[in-house]
Amino acid sequence: MTGNLQAPAPLVDGATLSDQVTEVLRQNVVNGVWSVGEVLPSESTLAGYFDVSRTVIREAVARLKAEGMLSSRQGRGAFVESNRPRQGFAISERDMESQRKLEQILELRMGLEIEAAAIAAARATPEAREGIQRAADAYGRAIRGAGPAVDTGVNADLAFHRAVCEATGNSYYLSLFNYLGASLRETMLAGRLQAIKVGGESRDAVQEHHAVAAAIARGDAESARQRMRDHLQMSSARLLARFKMKDGLSE
Repeated sequence: MTGNLQAPAPLVDGATLSDQVTEVLRQNVVNGVWSVGEVLPSESTLAGYFDVSRTVIREAVARLKAEGMLSSRQGRGAFVESNRPRQGFAISERDMESQRKLEQILELRMGLEIEAAAIAAARATPEAREGIQRAADAYGRAIRGAGPAVDTGVNADLAFHRAVCEATGNSYYLSLFNYLGASLRETMLAGRLQAIKVGGESRDAVQEHHAVAAAIARGDAESARQRMRDHLQMSSARLLARFKMKDGLSE
């Protein structure tokens, strides 16, 4: 099936890998390469074709789901829901360059993930709780890296929060998080690079992740809600402070 894929578009200044993959997938749907009802190739197949990680493919698919072009069925993967993107929720790349807009996006993320942590505490399966703990441990290991490993730290951070949303058992939490994660990824990466430049990544975030994981493991919804609130407030403050230090955001 991938033999019918249109060639990836040329690199565009300011466009992330996720942006570029999303656009190619969107054009394949709009132009009828994949018809309504047709199942897309697997994540691993698409990742190999585009030479990107499966995370990038997952984020691109999440964006097209938010547009109403793709949908999913358990055990079958993503399929084409419509060849006409609807005007829905969207975050512009330019919004990530504005301090005010970024603050609003981070506030939206808090609203999503604070309640997700509480639901995960009440509903997560033993396997999901173990997955959250593994993700917290992986993040702790990842942030010790620098240079080329910086991207690994950002991926591990997003993987932890994705695991919490997935543990809710509510696919809409997961889809919205994937969309927000795709929008925030480059900002988070730049922020972590700045942190390393001025003296290293804060270890506070590691402890905060473990506190959230512990509350979920205990099944304590109120504690999980509060621990996630504390973490995201501190995380947002750290990220915004880094950009203010390098004057990286406009008003």
